[in-house]
Parts: sequence; C-alpha cells; structure tokens
Amino acid sequence: MKNQITISDFDKDTKFASVNVNLEVYSLQSIYAAGYVFLDKAYILLDQDKGKQIKVHIFSRFGDDLKKLALDFCNELINYSHYFSRVESNSANIKTIMQRVLFSVNPKFAEEAEEQEIKDLLKDLEKEETPLPARSKK
Repeated sequence: MKNQITISDFDKDTKFASVNVNLEVYSLQSIYAAGYVFLDKAYILLDQDKGKQIKVHIFSRFGDDLKKLALDFCNELINYSHYFSRVESNSANIKTIMQRVLFSVNPKFAEEAEEQEIKDLLKDLEKEETPLPARSKK
C-alpha cells in the first residue's frame, strides 16, 4: 500500500490527496460513481497515468482532513465495485422480474413476447433443418 495515498502541495496554499487506482482492480464506472459521491465535499480531478492507473486528486472544499477523504474515497470504490458486480451477476433475475411486472400490468405484452419467442424458435428450427450443400468427390 506504499504510495497509494499521498498528500501533495499544488501550490503554497492548495493541498490535495492523491489516490492511485489500478484499472485492473476497479472499473472506470466504479471510479466515476465513487467520485460522484464526493462532489458535495471535495473537488475531484481524474488523471490517467501511464499504464493501467488512474490518479484521483481530491481537493477538500471545506478544509476536511485530506487523508480521511482519501480513505473514504477508497471505501466508496469498494462499495461501488461490489454494487456493479452484484448488478451484473443478477441482471438475468432483474430482467425476469421486470418482465413479470410489465406482463402483469398488461397481458398483451406477454402474448406478444410469447409470439416473438415462437417465431424465434421456428427460425432456429428452420436453420437446423436446412441441409448442408453436398461435397463433391474428387
């Protein structure tokens, strides 16, 4: 964890915390989401380093402890990484639930979905039944 969080001077009066974030560990989407949470208490500047690193510079708006802000940012990174991974793994379940909600409101949607599914299955069967061209013997 050496050099992961640094407190630097931008000029004589402006201090900021820098957090190095590895893009192989955290997605850019998670970095944006974590930064968004901090918009009311800090200024956030993102900068891509050479390689697979994003440098997050955190400037306190109200003189808050910079190290605490940087550590809170790291916690938000984990929070949003977990959130997005759960959404991804549960996307099929979420889709099924949303379809059931829509179908219960208007049964016409269910009928249209069933008709489309039948058409898709028939197309798949037609593709399977299409004979392959005969090979010529040499």
